[in-house]
Amino acid sequence: MSDPASAASREDARDAAVPVRRRQSGEAGGGLRPDVQGLRALAVTMVVVYHLYPSLVPGGFAGVDVFFVISGFLITGHLWREHRKAGTVSLTMFWGRRARRLIPAAALVLAVTWAASLRFLPPTQLPETAAQVRASALYFQNWQLAADAVDYLKSDQASSPVQHFWSLSVEEQFYLLWPLLFIAAAVVASLLRRRRNRPAGEPVVAARGVPGHRVLGCLTVVVVGASLAYSVHETRFNPATAYFITPTRIWELGAGGLLALLPERIAARVARLGWLSWAGLALAVASAFVLRGTSAFPGYLALLPVVGTVLLIACGSAEGRLGTGRVTSLRPLVFLGGISYSLYLWHWPLITLWSSWRQHPIGLLAGPFLAVASVLLAWLTKVLVEDPVRQARFLRGHDWRSVSVAVAAAVPVALVLGLMPQLPSWNGELGPGYPGAAALADAMSASDGSADAVVKALASVPAKPMLPPPGTPANQARPAYWNEPGCLLGQPDTATHPCTFGDTAHPARTVALVGDSIAGNWFPALNVIALQQHWKLVTELHGNCVWTATMMWYDSTDGPYAACHQWGVNVLHDLLTTVQPDVVITTGNQLEMPVDNPVSAPSARAETAAGEAAYWRQLEAHGIGVIALAETPSFPGDLSDCIARNSQDPRHCAAPRSTVLMPDPPTSYAARDMGGTVPLVDMNSFICGPRQCDPVVGNVRVYLDEHHLTAAYSQTLAPYLKMRLRSVSPALFGLTRAVHQASTAAKA
Repeated sequence: MSDPASAASREDARDAAVPVRRRQSGEAGGGLRPDVQGLRALAVTMVVVYHLYPSLVPGGFAGVDVFFVISGFLITGHLWREHRKAGTVSLTMFWGRRARRLIPAAALVLAVTWAASLRFLPPTQLPETAAQVRASALYFQNWQLAADAVDYLKSDQASSPVQHFWSLSVEEQFYLLWPLLFIAAAVVASLLRRRRNRPAGEPVVAARGVPGHRVLGCLTVVVVGASLAYSVHETRFNPATAYFITPTRIWELGAGGLLALLPERIAARVARLGWLSWAGLALAVASAFVLRGTSAFPGYLALLPVVGTVLLIACGSAEGRLGTGRVTSLRPLVFLGGISYSLYLWHWPLITLWSSWRQHPIGLLAGPFLAVASVLLAWLTKVLVEDPVRQARFLRGHDWRSVSVAVAAAVPVALVLGLMPQLPSWNGELGPGYPGAAALADAMSASDGSADAVVKALASVPAKPMLPPPGTPANQARPAYWNEPGCLLGQPDTATHPCTFGDTAHPARTVALVGDSIAGNWFPALNVIALQQHWKLVTELHGNCVWTATMMWYDSTDGPYAACHQWGVNVLHDLLTTVQPDVVITTGNQLEMPVDNPVSAPSARAETAAGEAAYWRQLEAHGIGVIALAETPSFPGDLSDCIARNSQDPRHCAAPRSTVLMPDPPTSYAARDMGGTVPLVDMNSFICGPRQCDPVVGNVRVYLDEHHLTAAYSQTLAPYLKMRLRSVSPALFGLTRAVHQASTAAKA
């Protein structure tokens, strides 16, 4: 879970001084809130430390929630004061101020980050980084990440150096919509006044307790309550998207808004309860240590940092007796809070680009260095960019000129379009000189079988540029079924979506390929065989979901993978009632584990296998044959980036066979459970050599990432898979082409 800090809004030109209402008169001005700057410092520290050393503060991502509450409090207070004074809200003035204070620094960081990405990131990451720079500049990054989170191919890809802009996008969308709540309140209050026959010239919110105040408070309560309820629901059923989307986060900003709308008398009384601010500080700090990246978040768990921040703001000012005000108002914290926005902007690109360049985790020395560099860049950005633009006389008092600052967002977009390197394109054809799996098969047959002899035989294959080339767009390198809508279901899906390929007009046999995306590794090879043998090939595939009756564990929720389990039940029903194949071919990811034993151990694999065998028995009871394919190798990291960095000699990315192939994976246990009625076909000798697994074999790239085969390599496996399938199921190949043609003619 990646979760950078949110941008803290600036309320006026005095960055370290946040105006609060005078408790007696209710007018803006007067007191200062340096303690709020201290809260910003706390929030950004939580996030920066979490990104540098996540094991140190596993819930440090909650700093973003602290920022959300602060922003909601300050922005709502600002709008409320303007509303009380003028009876309305100027949208252009409000939006102009936000643009003037937030966009210049953001545009600078995005432009610099994109330029640095071209230098330090592998080519394979540039297309996605470019897409996220555009999304960040236009403030819909959170929706981009929400879509990527449910896109199986993108869900586990490397973090981009700008994905932390998701929280900025949430806030900008909040700033865009929140003033409309005040306008709606004014309209409703006006209608209520007319119904009560009030004088037309009476101000809408002239004093405490008038309809405008009550209406605004009621509307805010409704919005906060609805957003919180939706957040709890979505976090439970769609956690991948719930983390990023705006509707699940509005309540956090709205909680700060409700605090800003408290009646003056109540706010003054609460402010004196300084001891409550210590409880708030305890809740906010505890969230950094209690929460985990696998926690169901935001949902109700976000109440921990949100309630803590509300208490700190309400009771942590200088008016609070024996409160936290003296601590949170310390000058170092006030300074850090004053640059927190720029610090948030800079720290994540530095961390990701450094990690990409150094190719190892951040150590004890690199972490402090990156933190200091982030603070220095943040201070320079504030002094040289934020303050000059905010205080520019040319922009002050001119709403539309301030709004026009938003054009600065076009700078990183233009850089992306102008500097995006030309990506390789590939038509899917291999041609002469690209034997793929045949090179490994020939090496095995031509040698004495020893590891050295196989390596020597493989080295004798004339070298050519690998295909697919590094950086090839995923839709050109992955199996075709990935590009068909619904043919690879996502994490929350429970309904089945069978897809048909091969000979769909006059099939001689029906073969079903069932399982997760690892089972999908065999689709290109099976589709070649299906077209040759006139099979109808039906796929039932679900990302991250082994087809087993055992309840599995899913790391994004740290608990039962109920959606996968229900999908498996539905697939069995489909196979028995509608698809009714002659044979089901199945396999899965060797690393997926049961919910009650989520550790890679023989007992866990045996438990997964027992669930697989349970489904297989039901198929056999209905006369449907089953063939199990051994799980394919899983590498410890994404091979695409490694290959891009070592394209001249991709053997640097090879891994020992013993580290990528698990002894006795679940399918082997399941096949033994079946007592020999289900054959186990092991094709890994055509993927890995006897000693190691190479990322490129016979000039063909083997892997898309750490465990998905390229469509090209899978196709080169077709003749060897056909040979193995024929040996274990001769009946599957019983109809010759001539017999099939005669049968088709008779049907016609």
